[in-house]
Amino acid sequence: MFSTRLPSSLVPSPLAAAVAARRARPGRLIDLTQSNPTTAGVAYPETLAAAWSNVAALRYAPDPRGLATARAAVADWHASVGDVIDADRLILTASTSEAYSHLFKLLCNPGDRVLVPCPSYPLFEHLAQLDAVAVDRYTFRDAGRWELDQADLRDRITPRTRALVVVSPNNPTGSVPSPAEWAALADACRAHRLALIVDEVFAAYPLAPGVDYVRTPRLDDVLTFRLNGLSKLVGLPQAKLGWIVVEGPDGLARQALEALELIADTYLSVSTPVQLAAPTLIADGAVVRTAIAARLRANLAHLMTRVAGTAVDVRMPEGGWSVVLRVPCVGEPDDLALALLARDVVVHPGYFYDLPHDGYLVLSLLAPEADMRAGLDVLCGLPLLQPA
Repeated sequence: MFSTRLPSSLVPSPLAAAVAARRARPGRLIDLTQSNPTTAGVAYPETLAAAWSNVAALRYAPDPRGLATARAAVADWHASVGDVIDADRLILTASTSEAYSHLFKLLCNPGDRVLVPCPSYPLFEHLAQLDAVAVDRYTFRDAGRWELDQADLRDRITPRTRALVVVSPNNPTGSVPSPAEWAALADACRAHRLALIVDEVFAAYPLAPGVDYVRTPRLDDVLTFRLNGLSKLVGLPQAKLGWIVVEGPDGLARQALEALELIADTYLSVSTPVQLAAPTLIADGAVVRTAIAARLRANLAHLMTRVAGTAVDVRMPEGGWSVVLRVPCVGEPDDLALALLARDVVVHPGYFYDLPHDGYLVLSLLAPEADMRAGLDVLCGLPLLQPA
């Protein structure tokens, strides 16, 4: 009766069921998978709430591309980090996930394919499947840093491949393509007439020393769509405002904008209140971003100190909200996560993100610092992780 766009099973995994059961019980649970800043003890200025109280929201005058004032605020923020864009080349969306859906509709017929990085978000397959699009994964190998496997990238491209997705910084690895890797990705797009989709939601959270913003190279000869949104930029996932920056050859970019305007006009999903609030949310949300960035760096620094002398090997992130740990393999993929859950600590096993084999854990650097310290004490106290 139901569409094949849906997963074949909606039954939660044994680990997910175990975590849900533990959350339902009283007692402290140290959640090192925290990804929601609004429940992570981050302070928000009251002006962010006041920004929603605008009587102009009582009048509905939709613009499929997004209200000009909201697009101007987005363009101004990009300019503030040295990334000058044209507000007329912006399409506002209700989320980054919706931006992907719009782009899959724009670029793909049913059964067409998109290339996505591996490891990365588990969400890609679900988003693509809901638009009747298939995904193929190209690999970043764990070689101390996450290196693009260029031969694998070439092998994954098929006659039905329509787009190449890059996440920079990647989630959960925090990796950023090197200049040579960006060149290889761009060459693949040129050779096979692929659109380039760059997810920049963590670009404002660099972790490498001396970096203030993770930049995407400009490619004048490749149709490029860059995605971002308020969820990560100012820690407001409930605001439901994302955007697409359209770049590349002028004629092709103009056609893409016109088609995206039609798609957006079909749904008109971005609310008027959030668009009116956007200038204040972006400007005053800078203090939230600063607080989140400070926490990420503090947690990463403590992690590096705490795991020294243990069997934990940190894969250093260049940006983002997560960190990947290499740990000794033990039994089944969920065993280490379940052992930690039994000690009231939640982590993600690496296979959640298609990490290549067992022996990986993923932690969120967004967790409150006290939780990170307590959770790492439990983790590093496991007999398995003691030095040989």
